Amino acid sequence: MKTSAFMKKLSMITAGVTFITLGSLANAPPVRAAIIAVDDSGSWATGTDTLANLGFNMVTVPDSPEAELSSVSTLSSPFGNLTFSPTVEKRYIGSSWTTWSHGHMGEVYYSGANVVTTKIKLPFGISAFDLYVEPDMFSTYKITVTVIDSSLATLTQEINGFGGAKYFGFYATNGGVLSSVTITDRTGGAANGFAMAEFRLAAREIPETSSVFGILTFCALGVRSRLLSQQ
Repeated sequence: MKTSAFMKKLSMITAGVTFITLGSLANAPPVRAAIIAVDDSGSWATGTDTLANLGFNMVTVPDSPEAELSSVSTLSSPFGNLTFSPTVEKRYIGSSWTTWSHGHMGEVYYSGANVVTTKIKLPFGISAFDLYVEPDMFSTYKITVTVIDSSLATLTQEINGFGGAKYFGFYATNGGVLSSVTITDRTGGAANGFAMAEFRLAAREIPETSSVFGILTFCALGVRSRLLSQQ
């Protein structure tokens, strides 16, 4: 075969391999994203730290600059703002909030006595999130935390309001994200509201487009090298 004809054929084959690979990627069934919940046994405070062990780089959300008992609508984080709806009240353990758990003595954010549900809107592109929750009244109540976006996950735990704050963690799989978190008093208000604290989150890792084309180029060059060796 003449060199020019061979090179023309080689170019066509290389292009064909690329388009076939692209077509295969386009026609491949999508991998379904899911959101997984982690209960109190997987908390970082117990030493388990399930989310970190899964590879998520959990970043603590900084405290708000507002004074104690101030109304707070937004917390700033390195990834963007967390927005509360309705607004919450900043309190301190040992002062305006009585107890917590695992030795935490910082600030908490109280839903309010007449609030049954609080929603937290997360920054864009969050792949993992966790927090602690404790009811106001000194008894045991069911608290549900629900996370929604590419999928949905709900976790309900019984929490004692006297030193029993519990951990709720969530993470997305297969490129999914978390967009909002809803905390609900399942007793319909008997808990007299609840406090939330110790927020952490991790940003989603976005794969580079160049990596996909790198794989395609590698495949095409492999075919090209094999044909050249057979010339």
